[in-house]
Amino acid sequence: MTPEQFTAVLKLATPEQLDALDQAHWRYISMMGLISDVLPDEVVEADRKAYPHFIKSRPGYNDDECKTFMVEVTGLSPEFCEAWRDQDFYTLHGESGEDMVRISEHRDRPFRLIVTAHFANA
Repeated sequence: MTPEQFTAVLKLATPEQLDALDQAHWRYISMMGLISDVLPDEVVEADRKAYPHFIKSRPGYNDDECKTFMVEVTGLSPEFCEAWRDQDFYTLHGESGEDMVRISEHRDRPFRLIVTAHFANA
């Protein structure tokens, strides 16, 4: 979502819903091992036992799984959960996920062209 989109969606949420979204997001990133010492260990362990299908062999973050986890633990709509997730990303990185993908694709393009040309001539 763009900043305009997630802002519009989150304006519809109540303060209680916003708090639930915030807590769910902290629970996901804690459960995935990306942060520690934010939530009590017993909360993180309970989530790991209740939601083992989200846990992979290495700590990692998956946008879709984060949204799905947030929907499961809050009972809120996927749209609310996606908006919260995207707002958090934007707040942390100063740009949207879509912006980062575009920048990455543009930055990697010359490299891909050189590699493609090299192997095409080999």
